[in-house]
Amino acid sequence: MTEITRRRARLGACILLSASAFTGFGCKEKGPRFEIITLEGKVEKLETNPDGTGVITVGYFSEKHGQEMVGAGIVDRNTEIIINGAVARLEDVRVGEHVRGEVRIEKGDNSDSKIQTALKIYVDRAEPPAGDE
Repeated sequence: MTEITRRRARLGACILLSASAFTGFGCKEKGPRFEIITLEGKVEKLETNPDGTGVITVGYFSEKHGQEMVGAGIVDRNTEIIINGAVARLEDVRVGEHVRGEVRIEKGDNSDSKIQTALKIYVDRAEPPAGDE
């Protein structure tokens, strides 16, 4: 191989690598950046904001880890909250209640970073929520 041929080969490789940085060519396909899981447990803590958003902290048993865990999820305006079959608000949920629901776990830029958002929260209690009598 002549010196000119080697230079052309290197130049072609450089162009290809530069192009792949913009087009994603040669990069591995990343998995989904989020998953939706179903959780069930006991409300340990509630943080509510005046606009109805907040954070719910739930203690639950993790099958994956084989132990009791505690997780906190963001409650936003799109979170569906149902108490005894009726639409409710986060402020209607009580600490100590058994809840079940769906949580969206979004992976952040590094593997340890996760954002957990409550999509649905269901509560079944013996008495109806306040105001539904």
